Amino acid sequence: TLELLEGEILEAFPVPLPLGETVRQLRSSGAILGQLSVSGVPPVPFGVQVEVRPSVAAVSSSTPLVSNGLSRRNFVASELRTRSVAMGAEELKVSNGLNAAGEGTVVEVAVTEGHEAALTVKIRQAKKKELNKLAQQQALRSAMERGRYSSLLAQIARSKSRKVEATLIDEASRMLKTLQPKDGSFMTHKELGHLMKWSKATSPDGACEVVQPCDSSADCPCNRGYASPGELCDVINNAVSDALQGVVPSHLSADEWLFKALVKAALMAPEGCVWKSGGKFLLTNEERNQSATAIVGVLERENQETDAGKGIRALVDYTEQHYGYRVTAIQLNFHPNQKSSHKQHRDIYGAGQKGGINCTCSFMKCTGTVCYSLGSSRQVLCETITDSRSKYETCGEDCAGMKTYKWMHSGSAMHFNAPWNNNHTHGIPPMDDPCGPRISVALLCA
Repeated sequence: TLELLEGEILEAFPVPLPLGETVRQLRSSGAILGQLSVSGVPPVPFGVQVEVRPSVAAVSSSTPLVSNGLSRRNFVASELRTRSVAMGAEELKVSNGLNAAGEGTVVEVAVTEGHEAALTVKIRQAKKKELNKLAQQQALRSAMERGRYSSLLAQIARSKSRKVEATLIDEASRMLKTLQPKDGSFMTHKELGHLMKWSKATSPDGACEVVQPCDSSADCPCNRGYASPGELCDVINNAVSDALQGVVPSHLSADEWLFKALVKAALMAPEGCVWKSGGKFLLTNEERNQSATAIVGVLERENQETDAGKGIRALVDYTEQHYGYRVTAIQLNFHPNQKSSHKQHRDIYGAGQKGGINCTCSFMKCTGTVCYSLGSSRQVLCETITDSRSKYETCGEDCAGMKTYKWMHSGSAMHFNAPWNNNHTHGIPPMDDPCGPRISVALLCA
């Protein structure tokens, strides 16, 4: 439909519009001003020979001046534009981390210059990338309606990466400044200084690996411990020392040096950058981006020669050289005590997957993970899984799978590859006994 505030249309548009081209004439003794509306799409304002301030008008030989010093201009969407694209859709479903399922409509509008202008309108179905952009726009509006700091922060970051309209992002950013993170949703500098002390790190005596086979059947396939050829999952002691040779002063312990450097970097970052994610905390930038570049950036924000930056760069270089990988993402997990945990999960190895509703990262196809442990010793629970993605088959309805509790001591690393990741989950369960702080540096590798 066409709604005119100034001017008139000589013949109304048919409803519904037929396929192909439809032409109508508009006329006015002065300006033509109105808006174009297409079902499901935000209205697009437009004007022909509308008087605007000289500071707004783009001065050119075709921009006439009138006696009061104002300029006449043709525009769509805003006074400075002669082209615009508007999109709309019903509620879209996000099928995975990047792709939206559903249908949308795109309206492309353009206007020529002069008093005998042509206003061209093209209406078509939204393409895949446009649907993804629309879905992100809906997610951002939903986060604004809920008014929760963490969700809005994450959706603003994702909206920037998907090129959502800048005006909407600016509106959301202004709203974010009026909100505060909930108590307990991040670790304050005071809490970091009190809880994340190397002197509080613990390591139990007699720690050893524990295997709990499936007790539903002695012949359960899960009890073999592997389901695919080429599976790898190893814990390597002293890996941090090997990785940081030549970086750490010879009289210092590599794991202690890097632990302290990362805590110092966390204290230098703005409050809110060590934020709660599940049962543990993550150190990221304000946009919660965990790409390798973004993590190194937050560690070297004030000084490119920080120990934390040097240490993480060295871990990345060592991992890429030793395993033949390319590190694509870095997760810095802070575990303050025995109550912290990391729920059972697979690492994200598929392009298009995401780490959760508020995840702001873009993942590419990966083939392995190397996770370095600093500080207190913690158990890693490795568990077989029998879903559609796994090669394991159940032994029956009561199949409990096999559980393996591995210990990761300070300075060790855990390495596993894609076949193992497909067939198992891993996590850090909370501990019954008192435990000090731990930091893990997980490198996701392609």
